[in-house]
Amino acid sequence: MKKIILTVAVIISAGALQAQNLKTDGEIRTRAEYRDGFKSPLADTLNPTAVTALRTRINLNFADEKVAAKVTLQDVRAYGQTDTKNTGNGLGVFEAWGSYKFTPDFSLSLGRQAIEYDDKRIFSASNWSNGNAHDLALFKYENSSLFKLHAGVAFNNSSADDLFEKPYTLTYKHLTYLWFAKSVGKIDLSALYVNDALEYDATDADKKAYRNTMGANAALKKKDIPLSFLATAYYQFGHDSKNKELSAYLLAFNAAYKIIEPLSVALGTDLYSGTAVDETEKSTSFNKLYGTNHSFNGSMEYWTTPPAQGLVDIFGGLTYKPNKKFDVNATFHAFSLAEKPATGDKGLGSEVDITANYAIAPQLALQGGYSVYFKTDQTDVIKKTANVDTRFPQWAYIQLTYKLK
Repeated sequence: MKKIILTVAVIISAGALQAQNLKTDGEIRTRAEYRDGFKSPLADTLNPTAVTALRTRINLNFADEKVAAKVTLQDVRAYGQTDTKNTGNGLGVFEAWGSYKFTPDFSLSLGRQAIEYDDKRIFSASNWSNGNAHDLALFKYENSSLFKLHAGVAFNNSSADDLFEKPYTLTYKHLTYLWFAKSVGKIDLSALYVNDALEYDATDADKKAYRNTMGANAALKKKDIPLSFLATAYYQFGHDSKNKELSAYLLAFNAAYKIIEPLSVALGTDLYSGTAVDETEKSTSFNKLYGTNHSFNGSMEYWTTPPAQGLVDIFGGLTYKPNKKFDVNATFHAFSLAEKPATGDKGLGSEVDITANYAIAPQLALQGGYSVYFKTDQTDVIKKTANVDTRFPQWAYIQLTYKLK
């Protein structure tokens, strides 16, 4: 820990000498949550809990005409996780990468990188949680008047000291993806292809399942137009993490319309294909890969992983934004299975999410929310709480974020 702190101090001191090239900033974020049926119904015999988490980040950014680099140090802990006489030792590297521009449009980045595309459904830095980052080589061609093309390649091992191939089951063994984006008039178009190899046998490194995901997005979001929308379609094929033959899809659409200056309405639906209960030979259940969980299908995170029978989420909401500093949103979700379950009907219940944001100062932001879930018998079946007396599911949080600039 002392060595890390000393290194950071040296880098920051160097930044004071070369301020035009090296920038430092950071973030301290505290979030307190009241969990009373969060993620799953809570049995009456158990008590709700209050949890407060602290996430700290220090960012070091270097850039000149040819070279760019970023290092993000991160510490995550819950209040009370370490006692008053122990500061703990949770500081680690969230991002560490370097980039070189071969031309003004073409560059290569190497290292641990947080990557995000489109609406963050397939790849996301997952800012709500502790974050997602990938160890990869990322080639970028970006020309604002033509198009953007990214190509990422990753190959993982459990240890740098491996002398022979060993099974790797932490995440994908290797990954390749292509992302293309181009604007046509007022419409932003993008396409994504991902191939990831999963080692499904912890004893045999030769057993790999190759999963392919391909899809496209069309988006309209312009300040001078009151209507905005995003249409998404993905198809998944190959083999899943258990090496079953895979054929699945995701269809999503959401639109928002500004009724008057402070008030807008939104409607949308997500459809994740699922596997029929009598299907044993192949999988038709869509996997969301490496995207954000909290931003889709309800803030209470009941369906961050869609059920095996798939998921249909029909939602609508209102956003009130009287000024640049404050906004509040209320959204209603109606959930159901995409395929008929073994028993009962498809209904999974509904959820109401209320979220508010307030910018106290340019460097200080306050956010809070309250959610309730109205479950059904099928909710209890999927969540394995059938025949269990449970509390009324609800969840609330308040979050304060300091931006250190």
